[in-house]
Amino acid sequence: MRGTHVGIIRSIVLVVITLFTIGLGIGVQPADCKTRVVIAQGVEPTKLDPDMHREQPTENVILHIYDALLERDWDTRIKPDLAQSWKIINDTTVEFKLRQGIRFSNGEPFNAQVVKYNFERVAGLLPGAKKTLNARDFKSIKEVQIIDDYTVRLITKYPNPLLLSYVSRKYMVPIKYTQKDNFKSLATKPVGTGPYVLKSWMKGAECVLSAKKDYWKGPPKIDEIVFRPIPEDATRIAELQVGSVDLIANLKPDNVEEVQSNDNLEVKFVPSSRVAAVWINAEMDKLKDKRVRQAINYALDVNSLIKNVMGGNAYRVSTVAIKSFVGWDPQEKFYTYDPEKAKKLLAEAGYPNGFEATIMTPRGRYLNDVQVCEAIAGMLTKVGIKTRVNAVEFGVFAKKTQAHEMPEFMYAAWGNSHFDVWDMIKTCVRSGAMFSWYKNEKVDEYIDKAARTVDPQKHSEYLQMALQEMWEDPPFGFLYAQRDIYGVNKRLVWQPRSDEDINLYGAYVK
Repeated sequence: MRGTHVGIIRSIVLVVITLFTIGLGIGVQPADCKTRVVIAQGVEPTKLDPDMHREQPTENVILHIYDALLERDWDTRIKPDLAQSWKIINDTTVEFKLRQGIRFSNGEPFNAQVVKYNFERVAGLLPGAKKTLNARDFKSIKEVQIIDDYTVRLITKYPNPLLLSYVSRKYMVPIKYTQKDNFKSLATKPVGTGPYVLKSWMKGAECVLSAKKDYWKGPPKIDEIVFRPIPEDATRIAELQVGSVDLIANLKPDNVEEVQSNDNLEVKFVPSSRVAAVWINAEMDKLKDKRVRQAINYALDVNSLIKNVMGGNAYRVSTVAIKSFVGWDPQEKFYTYDPEKAKKLLAEAGYPNGFEATIMTPRGRYLNDVQVCEAIAGMLTKVGIKTRVNAVEFGVFAKKTQAHEMPEFMYAAWGNSHFDVWDMIKTCVRSGAMFSWYKNEKVDEYIDKAARTVDPQKHSEYLQMALQEMWEDPPFGFLYAQRDIYGVNKRLVWQPRSDEDINLYGAYVK
């Protein structure tokens, strides 16, 4: 009966969307636009200043407008971009040779002065510039040296093993344009060297990008890209089905078969670098004893979560590292599902009758987040930790967690576009970090040693030791890495990436 009711509702939605899109011309290619692709995300971009955001939906727009010195390819390897090459001078110095003849979309030249200006901004070395949201990635930078017009050196205070990875995410902005109002215009009127320029942006409706025919790598094969915010899952799917949208992100596992049944559509899967976990507030007295936190892990039936809630669209991790991460421990151990052992550990820690707890989760930010938390709450309640779910809007969740506020537990999935476990644990495990409610001196020591070790093998070994200690003294309920699911119109030739970037440069329409 319920399935029939849902089907009727979806049919009505399809009819309404079809009439609406025909009336507005949405999804219909304008006469002056040869190829047009529409992407539906759950939310719209916040700011188009590349250094003033921390969200993937915004990143997906920005990466089409700007370029960085380096970039990661589809196989996650770092390669040259605006820099034609780089050279490691010593443990604290990297030299970049820049490409010549490249200009920003407003005509300003790209050169070593631009690179110095950009890195001084994010490193906090540019007088009068407001602190950027990616400043923590560049706090190791001590100095930016210009060798000549197209050669520049980054000098760090100490060895930074992730420096090149961070450089691949530092998009270049022009000098004169941003000096006029101290970067304010960049938020809504971006200027970059990338393959697209902003054509229009109607907040809450659509963000339209136009291809640059003189792009230095060659003109894009898609003339116009439209990003539309569509929060409702049913509406995104319905618009994909009627052809007014070409690509949707975060397709629910329950809807995969429905999309695959449409001859014009296909579903694309890719292993994600986003790792989900239950954060444990070890600052609370009842959660300080590691036996309690071990009990939480024994109480979680992770395989059941993956199969029954995630629809098989996840991969179990022993801690917070997947196999492709630097620092993954090949000797990894997994907590078994053992409710009786969990009860025993709770009793040994002084909680034979358990205790009450709350798990906070954002609503709709991560794949099946509320459903996962409801299942987790049931598992914890079964062993005596009587848990209720507090599902909040993502804005509320972000505000609370950034203010270091959380109840006993929270659910989140941490994206890691650097493919190095250090990038997560320095922020979510290291004592005193923004998203850490945990303290372990051994773990801190291993994190700090990994942070200043550029030798790849030693860097990885320190991270493995940190993960081993975290397994014994868990800061999280360890869960899984997600598998990203996209619904795509077959006319679009495009491949998803593990870092969640939706990059259409190189994609084309059949």
